[in-house]
Amino acid sequence: MFERKVTKQLEAWKQERGPVRKALLVKGARRVGKSTAIRDFGQREYACFVEIDLRDNKDALRAFAQARSPQDLLNRLVLFAPELPERGDALVFIDGVQELPALTAMVRSLVEDGRYDYVLSGMVSASDFGRDARPASTQGSTVGDGSADFLAELMMRPMDFEEFCWAVGVPREMLDAVQDAFGRLEPIDGSVHDAMMHWFRTYLTVGGMPDVVQRFVDAGTNLAPVRQLQQALVHQYEHDIAKRAGSRAAHVQGVFAQIPPQLQGRKRRFLINSVNPNARFERHEQDFTWLVHTGMALKVDLVPEPRGGFAGVRQASKFKLYQSDVGMLVSRYPDSVARAVYLGDCKATLGGVYENAVAQELVAAGLEPFYYQCSSEGEVDFIVESRAGEVVPIVANAGRTPRKHAALDRLLQSEEHGMPFGIVLSRLNVELDLERRVCYLPFYMTACLGDLVTEG
Repeated sequence: MFERKVTKQLEAWKQERGPVRKALLVKGARRVGKSTAIRDFGQREYACFVEIDLRDNKDALRAFAQARSPQDLLNRLVLFAPELPERGDALVFIDGVQELPALTAMVRSLVEDGRYDYVLSGMVSASDFGRDARPASTQGSTVGDGSADFLAELMMRPMDFEEFCWAVGVPREMLDAVQDAFGRLEPIDGSVHDAMMHWFRTYLTVGGMPDVVQRFVDAGTNLAPVRQLQQALVHQYEHDIAKRAGSRAAHVQGVFAQIPPQLQGRKRRFLINSVNPNARFERHEQDFTWLVHTGMALKVDLVPEPRGGFAGVRQASKFKLYQSDVGMLVSRYPDSVARAVYLGDCKATLGGVYENAVAQELVAAGLEPFYYQCSSEGEVDFIVESRAGEVVPIVANAGRTPRKHAALDRLLQSEEHGMPFGIVLSRLNVELDLERRVCYLPFYMTACLGDLVTEG
């Protein structure tokens, strides 16, 4: 099993103690490693671990669905897990909860009973669980509103770049050197920089789906068997949409199909009429929401003002839509794109691929990215807010001229906005331009931005 950061979040959930012990809902798209991580955690941290998969155990699915009372549900659970103690250090893991959307209402009674700890997992959208559980945050946090006081949520995503490096055997000393150079904002050794750029381009090609990474590792870091598996996963996602999106399935399929071509555009903003010439955002909003809540896509909304409190001024109808895994995105393009990505071809149009990876890394770091655009200043790829309230614009430049960023310059020069600095992610080594107030960072340092931005 690969080392995953979600393990620490699972351990933190176990340590939380409140008036009512919450169950944990681990959400996420297919094959991101939810079941494996939970299983490893449960077997290691509890004296008794029980797993019931509602996708495979149809008898359990029918039995739970027909429960008439909280005690009846508990009795049925114990019958399917006779190894459970009467009360004690036990974790009950119910997988495939998308098969029984009503389960959250039932779990409330189990939580209130307090006999065991519960983890639920599955590919679910907000509509699957109605009003009893609100959508998970980008990083996964305890749900604190009264309507979900029995349930915490965690969104699990594909492996980020650092987890990928752990999996493929990048030396920890090299990763420590990256973190140290970032902390000092000084250039890293040239050989380390070249090696890390190679691994980042490899990550763009392979992505962070555990099965794909495992195949890559098993093949001796050979790319040959990777692309076929990625394309199979894309087809599985399409199957999941057809099966889970109900009457909106065809519309969601249309949106999902448009992600790669939209990211090849110059602006990368998702054009609603690409789905249908007569399409309107209001008619398709739930389709985008479904993809985001199931973990298949990342939505980055426009903010018209580069000031704090983005959530209150976001324009949800103007957005960029990224795929949840950059490797799967690359697999949906022709082979020539994968070659250009891996070889670092500066002449190829790869901005959307790099932006997709940056969006993933920002979200994995616990940040909520937006993008900024106005007629007088232009467009900045991403904009985030630090805990200290500082607004930080971020440009992802995969081209040959990373020091050219007119929109960012205009934004930083504005006295009205008062931004302290901006960040340009590119192929360059670490570099500070104090006059322009720009910090140039290599793409592989995107994962470090959580430390910089959240600490202010």
